Amino acid sequence: MKKIVVWLMLGISIGVYAQNRKSDKEYQNKTIEYLQNKNFYLLSSLADDQEVKEVLREDKVLKSYLENHSPDRKSGLPKSAEEIITPFLFGEGEIEIIGKRLKELLHKNKIFTNLIQKLRDSHSYANFENYPDDEFLSKAWELCARGIDTILEVYGMGKKPLYSKIDSVSFDVRSRQYLYAISVLGEQLTQNSKEDMLFFEHSLDLSLSLLYANHRDEAVRYDPLEEKENAKAIEAIKSMNFSDYEYGCIVILGGGPENYRDRLSIMGKVNLQLAMKEYRSKKAPFIIVSGGHVHPNMTPYCEAIEMKRELVSKFGVPEEHVIIEPYARHTTTNMRNATRLMVSYGIPADKKSLVVTNPAHSSYLESDAYKERCQKELGYQPVNLQDRLSAFTLQFTGNIQSFHQNPYQPLDP
Repeated sequence: MKKIVVWLMLGISIGVYAQNRKSDKEYQNKTIEYLQNKNFYLLSSLADDQEVKEVLREDKVLKSYLENHSPDRKSGLPKSAEEIITPFLFGEGEIEIIGKRLKELLHKNKIFTNLIQKLRDSHSYANFENYPDDEFLSKAWELCARGIDTILEVYGMGKKPLYSKIDSVSFDVRSRQYLYAISVLGEQLTQNSKEDMLFFEHSLDLSLSLLYANHRDEAVRYDPLEEKENAKAIEAIKSMNFSDYEYGCIVILGGGPENYRDRLSIMGKVNLQLAMKEYRSKKAPFIIVSGGHVHPNMTPYCEAIEMKRELVSKFGVPEEHVIIEPYARHTTTNMRNATRLMVSYGIPADKKSLVVTNPAHSSYLESDAYKERCQKELGYQPVNLQDRLSAFTLQFTGNIQSFHQNPYQPLDP
């Protein structure tokens, strides 16, 4: 247990220190940086825009929230995790007040124009793009603030997430060691405060540090993909003549093993066999394999990595024709994340692609239950399903709304 506490303390210290020394790029924790951008693109953009940042920093209304969201300085061990975490939570009342204040500041300052355009161009808040600028900014803020609260509650206080079997906190939040560690973390956040910090940064830094300390970096573990695992495929896409193929790519869904021994489940291997029939027929030039570190909880194996290895080593598929999507934790995000990669890497968005999986899974993709789940968890439909080619192959096109961030599920936002 002592070794775990030492690791937790060191991990938290490194994460918070790096996060609060943004000017010192040489020692910045890249995991925390990537987690912030993927979950909270708005907050990263506010901190990076120096003119907007100055307006926010000088605003007396917003400035008061930085002071409010600091831990109470008490001697001795806290009685519960809630005692440490609660001061950092926003809550619905504060979220609404801050949202209104951001609207007011936007109306008073034209310098917000470039920021809003940057946010719109990123499609990180695609669900809100039909709103006017002030409402767009307010809704993006509300999403980020509620996302921060969700992370603090789940990975700080031990609240059950939506999928508790695979997404829960990694430590016993009632243990004396854990309480001591997060109390030190809270105190350190206060000591590391800087004059130019924005109203949300104490809470943001704590939430990201808790993800890092809990080993919950699944959302960015292989980033930047375009410079690492997918670099060769991206180069191949640049010179590919897609008009020679009927479809843009083949997406293969996985089915994670429920043990810590197998790198791929039997169904995962079946899905590979099914997809190879389509690839051998030269229906598409690229394969996207989708699946993260999901089953069983905190498995050391990434399904996409293992599927790519199998395709290259066992089937002889050229490495540059295989794209990994190593973050999806559910069928909803299999399709969403694949769409993100297709658009980002230059696979023609208007060209149909194929999704291959076993017949039962494939039928689920067409079901009303799947559509309802996407609407409930994502707020939109990530793809448009087209005709069915066989019991295991469906045609689809992706939706740009797939870029909308979802910090309520920070392991795959």
